[in-house]
Amino acid sequence: MPALEAHVETPRADRYLTQLTSHLAHGPGGLQVLSESPDELVVDLGSATWTIHSTPDELILRLQADDPATLEAQSSRVTHRIEQLGRRDNLQVTWQPS
Repeated sequence: MPALEAHVETPRADRYLTQLTSHLAHGPGGLQVLSESPDELVVDLGSATWTIHSTPDELILRLQADDPATLEAQSSRVTHRIEQLGRRDNLQVTWQPS
């Protein structure tokens, strides 16, 4: 299954994970939280699975989809959401093949 991964440096990764968990728990846009823990969140995007893991220094984003076109489309969606959420801290998402 094709996958992408991004490491987003921030000393406030746990705060962002908590904020994402709270926001995504309401299922906006048909999103569904598959599992959550204090340091990880797994979200069903419909056509892809998004895993967010926090460490003391970064958010680790992993995106998996059945095909490359879907992966690219969903990576744009996730990038927009993270960069919008972290605009004050100038968070930048750069995807790499996993």
